[in-house]
Amino acid sequence: MMLKQGAKIEGLQPEILLALIIANDVYRMHGSRLVMTEGTGGDHMVGSLHYQGLAVDLRTSNINDSDKPVILAELKANLGLEYDVIFEGAGTPNEHYHIEFDPKD
Repeated sequence: MMLKQGAKIEGLQPEILLALIIANDVYRMHGSRLVMTEGTGGDHMVGSLHYQGLAVDLRTSNINDSDKPVILAELKANLGLEYDVIFEGAGTPNEHYHIEFDPKD
């Protein structure tokens, strides 16, 4: 696992650190290296869980296109229902997986 230069990690919550460990294992099973591109920094929509340390973005440009939906499904299955895992910006330079800890009541 590695961090994109400039990615902010200060204030990441334990739930997201656990998600990163699990995501790293999924990436490794597919021969890819997990790169966290943003944590608590960056520009996100108002109310984003990034600012609370409950969301991260993961690089997908280093993953084969055929593996992207498979990895997405495995992330969702391995993280469980308390996490939202979204494939954002597909096919654009901003493409990434967004993971957030957002338990439903």
